[in-house]
Amino acid sequence: MNTPKSHTKEYLIIGTLGHIDHGKTSLIEALNGFWGDSQKEEQRRGITLDLSFSNLNENGVNIAFIDVPGHEKLIKNMIAGAFGIDYALLVIACNEGTMPQTYEHLRIACVLGICDFIVVLSKSDLATKSQIQTLKNQITKLFETLNSPTRTLKYCFFECSIKESSTILSLKSHLLSLSKKHFNDLGFFRYYIDRVFVIKGAGCVVSGTILSGNIKTNDKVWCCPLERQLGIKNIQTHNHTTQSATCSQRVALNLSGVSHTELKRGDLLTQKGYLRGFDTLEVALELFGEIEHNSLLQFFIGAVATSCRILFLDNTKKYATIKTKIPIYAIFGERFILRNEKETLGGGRVLNPIADPMRKSQKLQLLECLSEQDFKKAFKILLSAHKKGFGLISATQRFALSQKNALSIAQTLKNCFVDEKSLVVYPNSSVLLVENLINDIITKNPNALLSASLLAQKQSWISEDFATFVLAKLLKAKKLLQKESFFISPKFNAHNIYEYLCDRVYSLLKEQNFQPLAPYNLYDVLDIDKKLGDEIYKQLTQDKKIIRLNHKLFITAYSLSKLLELMRDIIAKEGYLDINNFKNHLNLSRKYLIAYLEYLDSFSDIINNHDKRYFKNNPQGLK
Repeated sequence: MNTPKSHTKEYLIIGTLGHIDHGKTSLIEALNGFWGDSQKEEQRRGITLDLSFSNLNENGVNIAFIDVPGHEKLIKNMIAGAFGIDYALLVIACNEGTMPQTYEHLRIACVLGICDFIVVLSKSDLATKSQIQTLKNQITKLFETLNSPTRTLKYCFFECSIKESSTILSLKSHLLSLSKKHFNDLGFFRYYIDRVFVIKGAGCVVSGTILSGNIKTNDKVWCCPLERQLGIKNIQTHNHTTQSATCSQRVALNLSGVSHTELKRGDLLTQKGYLRGFDTLEVALELFGEIEHNSLLQFFIGAVATSCRILFLDNTKKYATIKTKIPIYAIFGERFILRNEKETLGGGRVLNPIADPMRKSQKLQLLECLSEQDFKKAFKILLSAHKKGFGLISATQRFALSQKNALSIAQTLKNCFVDEKSLVVYPNSSVLLVENLINDIITKNPNALLSASLLAQKQSWISEDFATFVLAKLLKAKKLLQKESFFISPKFNAHNIYEYLCDRVYSLLKEQNFQPLAPYNLYDVLDIDKKLGDEIYKQLTQDKKIIRLNHKLFITAYSLSKLLELMRDIIAKEGYLDINNFKNHLNLSRKYLIAYLEYLDSFSDIINNHDKRYFKNNPQGLK
């Protein structure tokens, strides 16, 4: 790839929209000398079939142009190019005026949150001043119809003809004067692939717009659909190699660890651990076509295109659940488009990319709060729905908030416990659930040694900090007592905890004889946490009261002695010992039998020949 060049001061991304044959590609060529229709089929037919990319680099400003196709059958390609742009260059031919794709492209841009337009009245040499003014009036009314209480479109007119260089220079000057839009950078890398190709000697290359975060050469990125980590060998911005790129830049990435045949348009590259994919999304809608409940539609988000079902949540059709054919790695506020086979029907915003099981009435309240970005009220609703705590670890995906900001909101809530370490908010109802768990444990086992780690071990939804909070609450209420570092029932009757546990573990293992429970199962029986249990096993092993045969099997020295006596007796009487005749004497599972046979192999007077054990002085088992 090419030699590095210094970065320019500003990067802009401008998308060219408009009806087929209104002069978008010719206009780009007039601005920067690049003819976008590079495919043979495009050149033969004289129309843009797919996205075309080029740039204009002057006066410290670098403008990336995304030229989208204007044909009605290629709208899906247009949508893929309309994400992440700063300004829309809406091209309308003066001699034809507004056409179906003019209106459709404009509405799609509005739904995608694009509000700044440069309206280029192309082919101005083919119309009179009166005709151009009439066209401007029509377009002004068109923009007015698309304004709403939450959206005001900004636009300006430029009359252009590729035959009149002064008009092109005037437009170019305006484009170079535009300021960069500031997008909400979520702090982690996020990038939809819009093209995949292979370069000889380099390998797989993809292009797209960085929607969030930044990237550097030799970084690792996570490909969501492949569930695989890929490497960044090289980065290019506008055909120039660079060591890094940042949010809202168009870049080409030379990837390692993948073939170009494995990737496709719409695949999302990000950083591992930030996003999860779901086939159910809850959304706010903006519709301009009739859609029936449970309709099968086409769903477009980023550069992804897939089929979906739409399920309206009320009669107003303001909110809906979208069920997609493939997992979607969406974030809060991300825009999408809905189409049928013939036309664009609308779109909207993702409000809940991680759909929660809750009543429809709760869901509608939640979506209303999320739509207004009233996160405090949304947190309250989620707390009422999540009886076992509501996690903030996915706050970036769920709310487009940092974990720090999500925590600060949670800390303003009443009647809840906020675990800052585990990033979980627990409603008061969770306290009662933990108290009931504790009561069940001490009712079954009055000598249970309660700890925060034990409760977290019993129920994965309980964090240790939350367990500590509940235990302290019960201690204050004198429903529990504290002995050493443990919380105990008032009915606890042992004097020395450590000695009691050593005796109890040993007694249980001795009772279990040749079928001792695995340590973690025994910990569960005794209601002790893993750390304490491991200490007890270590002590008993050091005292040689129990023998460790493998990481899951500990047996008392007494039982093992009896077992060795039995195994040697079988060899003496039957001439050998293998898993079959061993099982005839001890009806144990294979995991026990194999472990005991392998232990027998450690003795010097035993020979293992093809899984049959003999005495060394009688290797053929002769009687």
